Amino acid sequence: ALGRALVQALVPIARTLDKHVMLGGIDADNHASLDFHARLGFEPVAHFRQTGRKFDRWLDLVFVQKLL
Repeated sequence: ALGRALVQALVPIARTLDKHVMLGGIDADNHASLDFHARLGFEPVAHFRQTGRKFDRWLDLVFVQKLL
């Protein structure tokens, strides 16, 4: 609920500042976060393979965007 409230509060601020797009970078294995952003109107636009390393494993990065 808090995350949703935060993103929903940021959208009108970004529009007021005449921004055109909002971006997010998410670990490709974080399905809960990807689903959360999809419910808020974000769409995946890029998938970068093995861009980060954490706990001795490579992570993929997914960029999502919401056009304002």
